[in-house]
Amino acid sequence: MGGDEWMDETVPSPRIGSESGDAVGDAPSSGGTPSIYVWLLGFVVLLLALASCGLWALYLRRGQIAGRGPTPTAIIWTPTPVTPSPTSPSPPPTETVAPAPEIAVGRYVRVAGTGGAGLNLRSGPGKEYERMDVALEGQVYLVSAGPAVAGDSEWWKLLDPADAAREWWAVANFLEPVDDP
Repeated sequence: MGGDEWMDETVPSPRIGSESGDAVGDAPSSGGTPSIYVWLLGFVVLLLALASCGLWALYLRRGQIAGRGPTPTAIIWTPTPVTPSPTSPSPPPTETVAPAPEIAVGRYVRVAGTGGAGLNLRSGPGKEYERMDVALEGQVYLVSAGPAVAGDSEWWKLLDPADAAREWWAVANFLEPVDDP
């Protein structure tokens, strides 16, 4: 290696006789226009920055964009402690139900207070008996038997004056006494 040859191998310099003034095989100088790769890289960086800003804006406005619906409430189920039953059973309470005023065998009653739903007519006195029919609000019946106490309620046997085949039991809570129809 001679005196200036090492410099030619390590430091690029313009060669004499090149038309553009650039070294043969060298990249364009920094004073010219940037290459397409630089533009493409800048465009991709700009798109990523815009996408990041857009996603951040959506994140900040998430409560305003979402519909104003009800807030979900967590339901936490907890077991109810079971108390052991006493070893000696207590006697059942004595059922004493005073008869409804003025309802008596041979008197008429009207179905009232059912809210239009009607009154269940059953085959026997009590909820455990089969429902046979429904007495509509305002219908009048003749009391044929009773009272019978079942559960905490008083029951009366009613006869439909228009149809003798319709004779079933009804709870007194929805019966009101009336004069002869």
